[in-house]
Amino acid sequence: MRVLVLGGTGLISTAIVEWLIAKKHTPVLFNRGISPHRFDYDLEQINGDRTDFRAFAAAMKHQHFDAVIDMITFDAKTAAHNARVFQGHVEHFIFCSTVCVYGGPLSQIPALESEPHRPVSDYGRNKSKAESAYLSAYREKNFPVTIMRPAHCYGPGAALLDIWGYNPSLIARIRAGKPILVQGDGNGLWQPGYIGDMAKGFVGALGRSTTFGKAYNIVGDEVMTWRAFIERMAKAIRCTANVVPLTTDQIVAGSPAGSTDMLSEIFQYHAAYSNEALKRDVPDYNNLLSWEEGVRRTVAWMDAEAIHAKPGLYPWVDALARSSSRFSRDLTSLRRKSGWRGQPSTRRPRK
Repeated sequence: MRVLVLGGTGLISTAIVEWLIAKKHTPVLFNRGISPHRFDYDLEQINGDRTDFRAFAAAMKHQHFDAVIDMITFDAKTAAHNARVFQGHVEHFIFCSTVCVYGGPLSQIPALESEPHRPVSDYGRNKSKAESAYLSAYREKNFPVTIMRPAHCYGPGAALLDIWGYNPSLIARIRAGKPILVQGDGNGLWQPGYIGDMAKGFVGALGRSTTFGKAYNIVGDEVMTWRAFIERMAKAIRCTANVVPLTTDQIVAGSPAGSTDMLSEIFQYHAAYSNEALKRDVPDYNNLLSWEEGVRRTVAWMDAEAIHAKPGLYPWVDALARSSSRFSRDLTSLRRKSGWRGQPSTRRPRK
């Protein structure tokens, strides 16, 4: 298939392009031509600004594509325009949305695709509106759209993630034995997905009419706590993680403005989603990579590209960890000074 990729240079879309080629498809990229790509293939590329609707429609008028994979739409207006431009001209259109359309907290664990949309971020709200525009086109004009909702995607091309987002200092902190903060008690649920596996889902769905008009959670197989997420990450690179839990409110109070937006909007909630529907309808979505192996591949890329930042990139993290230690010591001291011995026994006296 000749497949137009709107984007093609981002974290997931790079893996999609590589998987398209591996599956003998012919990818064509549309983007501004500004961001460098991380593959060596000599691909056809159409340069343009997607916000210029008239120019985009003109550029597409004389092109032929069997399918489109849309990685760059973030609003309903662009989604509706895509539906008009490609209506009757492509066999399949796949839109990359996000699990952020669900917001938080989730109504059930793991969340199904029927989870209500209650987004708490502009990103989630706009993706939800874009989904609605595409699904309206499907219902009204049989536009052949499939919606994919990725969760936490990771792999070569970006630093690994912690509560601060994709953090280039995270691995350096783990290697140095520095504190790694987790929210709450560290038992919130998290679900990483390797970008190569995401590509399997997107590309594997191409041409499958059973996916038309449907939305799918495209997520990894492993759901883990945030504490396990960090500890297993460290173990994968033969280190031990120094995990320090703090409440979300404490972390927000002790951090610079704007640094905890992702924590407040996403990370403080359980993130666990079912991928059974995608596995049922897209058989290629199987044999997903383990978290440890994905970490090793990502860190190997980070090492090779020398993108690690110094452990002190976010100096407030160490200050928060020290405050946590002082608070624990103060509580212990208070208990000792008070002479509290714990709860009275609730056992019934022997008769």
